[in-house]
Amino acid sequence: MAGLVGLWQVAQAWPVWAGFGLASAAVGLALKPGGSALAARVGRSVLPAGPVRYSLAHLDSLDPTAFELAICSLLRRDGLAAQHVGRAGDKGADVLVVDRSRRRVVVQCKRLRPDRRVGDQDVQRVNGTYRHDHGAAFAVIVTTGGFTTVARASGPRYGIHLVDRDALERWAALGEPLYRILRIPDAPARRGKWSSGSWRAGRSPG
Repeated sequence: MAGLVGLWQVAQAWPVWAGFGLASAAVGLALKPGGSALAARVGRSVLPAGPVRYSLAHLDSLDPTAFELAICSLLRRDGLAAQHVGRAGDKGADVLVVDRSRRRVVVQCKRLRPDRRVGDQDVQRVNGTYRHDHGAAFAVIVTTGGFTTVARASGPRYGIHLVDRDALERWAALGEPLYRILRIPDAPARRGKWSSGSWRAGRSPG
């Protein structure tokens, strides 16, 4: 009660300033939900600083582009030169990689519901482009879901490594290197210079 009396006395003495203060408070309250929503959206899309770890719940909350960026960040965490290129007409490549053996690698990202499966048609699409269009040694498909039985059978046959939800958790959340999970040998190239930040670093002249 004493506080209300004090506010009334302030309003009587300085009506203009009191009105301005009340209006500012009202605007602040009105904008608070929008600000919280914006902060939540930014928090889901901005890549964290320092050692990179993502829970499956976090990856599930991302939109497809943010998921591709997260995968790019994880590849860089592993010491690979990774460049995000996902866009319309990307010919099956969301991230392009040059590894320590100077091999070019295409990574396709599929942000799906946990109960959804990547089908053989997606594997065939990547198989048709990763060598001829990107000059890659092999390809990787990463998903938050799983793979159909046919896709699991055809992927390795075409030189395409498959990262399902379980493997993604080991890589993203537990910090195990992707090449170790996929049993891909990799060693620093003995000749030439290798740049950790560019896909073009792995391309030979001409």
